[in-house]
Order: sequence, then structure tokens, then C-alpha cells
Amino acid sequence: MCLLMASLLFTTIVPITVCFAVSTCSYAALSTMLLNLPADVYPADSVATAAGLGGAAAGLGTIAATYLTGVIADHYSFAPILVGASLIPLVAVGAVFVLVRNTRATSEGLVRRI
Repeated sequence: MCLLMASLLFTTIVPITVCFAVSTCSYAALSTMLLNLPADVYPADSVATAAGLGGAAAGLGTIAATYLTGVIADHYSFAPILVGASLIPLVAVGAVFVLVRNTRATSEGLVRRI
């Protein structure tokens, strides 16, 4: 996904297209894994609620991102948009690593506390 930032360094279409293709494939793989996350983290009776709230947040985020993309492109260029699109998935993965815990393993004593 960080290849979107690298696309700023190129001026011909082929390397830019390769950067976008690899980034899009990486995003699709990450998206598939994150869509399954509620089923792995929440109890069976809460999965639909968690997935629905996540979907609603994603929809609102898409609306805001679409508006902000136009505003930023009008005032600056697409460079800040590509940098942001490269960094936001990394921040999301970092948040998952920090915030998501395997409570079953912790409660059963399988994870040793440090």
C-alpha cells in the first residue's frame, strides 16, 4: 500500500500503474482479512452488530473521504491524497495490533502477562 507514495516519483504510466495495481491488491487482501475480524473477536451473538457498526462507519468514512479528496485536490494536488491513502491502512493495522486482544487465550492462562 505504501507504493502509492512511490508513484509520486514516476512520470510515465507503466510504473505508476504497477504501483497502483500492487497497492490495490494489497488493500483488497487487507480488507478481506479485516472484514472477517468481527467473527474472530466477538461472540457469535454480537458478530452481526459489530459488523454492521463497522460497515456504517466505513460508509461514513467513505463519504467524508470523497469530500476531502475533492477539497484537497482543489487546493493542493493529489500528492497529499496519495500519501494519506498510503499511511491510513498502516495506521489501521497498527490500531488492530494494539487494540485487539485474544481474550479467550488470556482468560485460560495461555498468554503469559508481562
